[in-house]
Amino acid sequence: MTDNLSISTMPARGRYPDLLEFSRDAQEWGYTAIEANAYVTSLEMLERLASGPLPLSSLHNPTPNERSSLGKSSYDLNLGSLDEGERREAIGFAKETIEQAARYRAAAVVLHMGHVPIGKEMQRTLHDLWHECRTESPEYIDVQRRIPELRARTAAAHMDRALETLHELEALARERGVLLGVETRHNLHEIPNIDEMEMMLAVSDPEVVGYWHDTGHAATHEQLGFTTHEEWLQRHSHRMIGIHLHDMNHERDHQCPGDGRLDWDLVRRYTPATAIRVCEIGEWNTIQGLQQSPGFLAAAGIISAAGVDSTVR
Repeated sequence: MTDNLSISTMPARGRYPDLLEFSRDAQEWGYTAIEANAYVTSLEMLERLASGPLPLSSLHNPTPNERSSLGKSSYDLNLGSLDEGERREAIGFAKETIEQAARYRAAAVVLHMGHVPIGKEMQRTLHDLWHECRTESPEYIDVQRRIPELRARTAAAHMDRALETLHELEALARERGVLLGVETRHNLHEIPNIDEMEMMLAVSDPEVVGYWHDTGHAATHEQLGFTTHEEWLQRHSHRMIGIHLHDMNHERDHQCPGDGRLDWDLVRRYTPATAIRVCEIGEWNTIQGLQQSPGFLAAAGIISAAGVDSTVR
């Protein structure tokens, strides 16, 4: 077990225009490193963050999150797109993230490997019905069935493009000494689902590419009536290189650990000692919650209690 615990820059949004100050405060709260994410929108912001007292454990692709030629953020580009122009531009941003990770000696880059464009209306309906406690209603069951059916129509083609992308990024990451973590996704149209994850890991170099588990995303899949949280961990924890730690209540994930209903003992049992641990906490959470999260995770056995404030909620 490790007593190292990173914090994502997610909670800095709206609070810290100067990310050096965020690094200083995160150190005071008990974190030992930082993961840069989409809040970092320029190389200048990244440099300012890296000049703080905490090292960068990881970068979440794309970092920095800049505007693309398509008029949307690089974060929204599809690494599994059938539009080769979009895919090549997305690859360009991912390669830049790998270069920045190497520059700042971050161990890993977290990847979203793309999505199958099916529209978001049905997914919103699914989540709305879940929040209304109507998961046994005929309407919910109908939408729950139709989303995978719609996704399956073009999923194989998008998966092929995503695999091509991953192999290209893997080559650069190997040269730069950076790990690539393929993340559990939140929405059902995204790549990879649990079977696609197995395919990606099977054809990738385990010395370079690994599994990046996301507690809230996997728990959301289970709440929606699809793959269980434990199945994600059972099948892929042997390749886990990193984990996003956040809780989930009835409304949404990215809550402070301990502020929801996540099974933290399950997470403890499956998380390898070597995994990079990152608190990925939404900006709506309180500073008190950010301060107390390391202590909660230590009490839950997710990190070592050494050097961590024992005060928990």
